[in-house]
Amino acid sequence: MTQYVLKPEVVKDCFWRLVESSIHRLFPGYLCLQQQSNLDGRTMGLSFPYNDFFDTYFRVLDGDKPYLVPFTQAENPADATLWFNANVAGTYAPSSLRAKSPLMQVATLEEGGHNSKWGLGDEHWKLARHHICDGEQIPVESVAAYLFRDFAFQTDDPSAYTVVSAYTEEFGYDLGGSAFAHLYETGDSNITAESFEEYE
Repeated sequence: MTQYVLKPEVVKDCFWRLVESSIHRLFPGYLCLQQQSNLDGRTMGLSFPYNDFFDTYFRVLDGDKPYLVPFTQAENPADATLWFNANVAGTYAPSSLRAKSPLMQVATLEEGGHNSKWGLGDEHWKLARHHICDGEQIPVESVAAYLFRDFAFQTDDPSAYTVVSAYTEEFGYDLGGSAFAHLYETGDSNITAESFEEYE
């Protein structure tokens, strides 16, 4: 099969669509725990590898603010506020998270310290939609396009389904399941076969 990547202008459009959506800045932390839950096959006693997660999906540059994060609930945010500094622990370490933060309404800190352990409760995706997304669904095609901007897709027929199916596999969702259907919306982008180019 051929390998394809998304065209830069497609990723750019998806990025700004996410900025315009009401998704809290802490959504990456929740997605990291969701991925870890799938990898571990459990919802309790989860490690929280936020540094590796940000390096994999959000790193754009080197320097003091290497991460470009398109999640904000501010109206007309300044471009500078979308950059996330290199000290990810300054946001996600247990000592940095306030009890009333949206992430703490969705996840439970079971054990503090450097090697903290976390848990996700029953139907945590419902809590995530309420506390992290203001009750709205997340535009999954746009999220997948941005997070996988540096990834190649192996397929003979690239489409929006290509990026969505990659997202569900990467983060442990059942494409037809209740968690995915509740938290995410599809059809949010204009991704078609023409949105891709062959990877060489």
